Amino acid sequence: MVERLIFKTSQIVCNHEKDAKLAKEGYTIFPCLAANDIKDLQDYYLQFQKEQPNHFYATAHSPDFNFRKQTSDYIKKIVEPLLKNTLFNYRLLGGSYVVKPANGKGILQAHQDWNLVDETQARSYNLWIPLVDVTFENGSVCVLPQSHAKQMTYRGPGIPSQFKNIEQELWKDLTTLNMKAGEALLYDHALLHGSPPNNTKTERLGIVIGIINEGVKMRIYGNNNGNIKSYACDENFFLTKNTLTDFVNLPIMSTILESQKEFTIDEFSNIYLNSNTKNTTLQNTNKSDNRTFFEKYTLKNIVAEIKYRLFSKTNTEPHIEFEKTELPIKKDVAKFYNEQTDNFLKVYGKVIQAFRTKDVSTLLNYQIDAIGLKPEMKVLDAGCGVCGPAIYFAENVGCNIEAITISSIQVEKAKEYIRQTTVNNIVNVKEGDYHVLENYYLENNFDVIYFLESFGHAYNHMKVIDSAWKVLKPGGIIYIKDLFIKKAIYKGMEIGIEKEIKNINNAYHYNVPDLNVILDYVRKKGFILSSLKTIDIPLEEFENLTISNDFQELTGINKIENLRDYIFPVDFFELKLIKPIIHVGVGNSRYFLQNIYFMQQENWKETDL
Repeated sequence: MVERLIFKTSQIVCNHEKDAKLAKEGYTIFPCLAANDIKDLQDYYLQFQKEQPNHFYATAHSPDFNFRKQTSDYIKKIVEPLLKNTLFNYRLLGGSYVVKPANGKGILQAHQDWNLVDETQARSYNLWIPLVDVTFENGSVCVLPQSHAKQMTYRGPGIPSQFKNIEQELWKDLTTLNMKAGEALLYDHALLHGSPPNNTKTERLGIVIGIINEGVKMRIYGNNNGNIKSYACDENFFLTKNTLTDFVNLPIMSTILESQKEFTIDEFSNIYLNSNTKNTTLQNTNKSDNRTFFEKYTLKNIVAEIKYRLFSKTNTEPHIEFEKTELPIKKDVAKFYNEQTDNFLKVYGKVIQAFRTKDVSTLLNYQIDAIGLKPEMKVLDAGCGVCGPAIYFAENVGCNIEAITISSIQVEKAKEYIRQTTVNNIVNVKEGDYHVLENYYLENNFDVIYFLESFGHAYNHMKVIDSAWKVLKPGGIIYIKDLFIKKAIYKGMEIGIEKEIKNINNAYHYNVPDLNVILDYVRKKGFILSSLKTIDIPLEEFENLTISNDFQELTGINKIENLRDYIFPVDFFELKLIKPIIHVGVGNSRYFLQNIYFMQQENWKETDL
């Protein structure tokens, strides 16, 4: 049963239109930091942050409480004077840097922030300010407008998210907020929001400050021995304590309930995507009240509004993309292959793979076995080049292959090569973006999807995985053979690896993935990790990457001038994933144990499962 939500808001933004937007949509945006403020905040972080984050990080999570407090004080010292003409009747809580590392890290699934007040009586907010321009590519904030006003929820340490079973399915409903450095996003703590990974090569740095109305009492909700309780607290608790565990030592205000139901996607849709939800009542002092003109427009309110209009840098809302659109196709990859395919063909022939054997058929025969290709299978070659492998597999196995590449030149050449074969009826190629395979193929369509040194061209590896999941049959296989960032064994090696990875990415329009990030994501997605290994071909069979050197000599692209000082920056792995036959919601453990039983007790083979 949905708990009826009745909540009240008090004006906090001086500008009435922006305050009304905050109350209705759950967020509003306004200009805040000047260029010198941004630089000061960036410099402080670079000077005092001691560790390099390798996942989403906030200084408020630092175990060094002095650093937490000093950092919060510095952020507030910069920001507070800038808010006096924008906000009123407010109190700043703790401030923190929020950081997304580069190279596909730092994803935050859709969630609501912790309650800091009794949300039936008051509201609490975050003021989030990026210190660099933000888009979807480097981890902008994505929101579900009006979701803060749909139902009462309790969020805090130890309380499971009500959305945890449907996190992946919520992305399609979120609106991306592209923002300029220094713009401020003020949003309600109950607003559903998430943030994609940072797929650029530089950190995404921002700051965040908690805000409540002046005079409102704070509280925190936590799970204590299976019961959700509310505890009295103040902002110092978040700066001086371990919030995940120390809340149990705070004064208990009340016991709320034993647990909250975790939503199914249907329940979520009924509550959060139905604008006519009958169980929701929103009382907003900005939208409808019975106050007289002079009660509503007090001298304080009028003065605040005048200050805002006179002293704000601009009174216009920054442009925000409210309509959800597909991410742009990686046009630099298409342009690169349109320009360089002839050169690749001169050096590589029709099989454009850098990590290869002297006799390329040795590699292709190995891949037939490694992938598990069988006659009449429906197979997708994602990032197919000119279809050299696809044609070979079809000729030698008899599987039906759909192939897709982002390069129009490669499509033309592939079609010509296919016409010259006897398998032109079972190999088909088209131009398209493998980030959105569902735009070209039916769901649950393929037995196998393989990426042969094409996965690394993705501007968003996670989106490619999500898209492949949609068009892959339950029980189907994804096979990835590609290069991944090598792990350094000493500091000097790490610097060399970072330098060479940057060179590869820039020269070949690549985005060399981090293996651990990919493994974490596919496991969380629900894939069964069938195998992860280096390629099992005797070392003497490989051509030792001399073909890559030939390509560099021909084109001048990323040419290595000094092999003596060169640090090889990647490892080649093959990764094999199985999409479970059962729905992932049933549980991967059951699936795994069931298979172990059939294989060990009933002597089933993997193909029988």
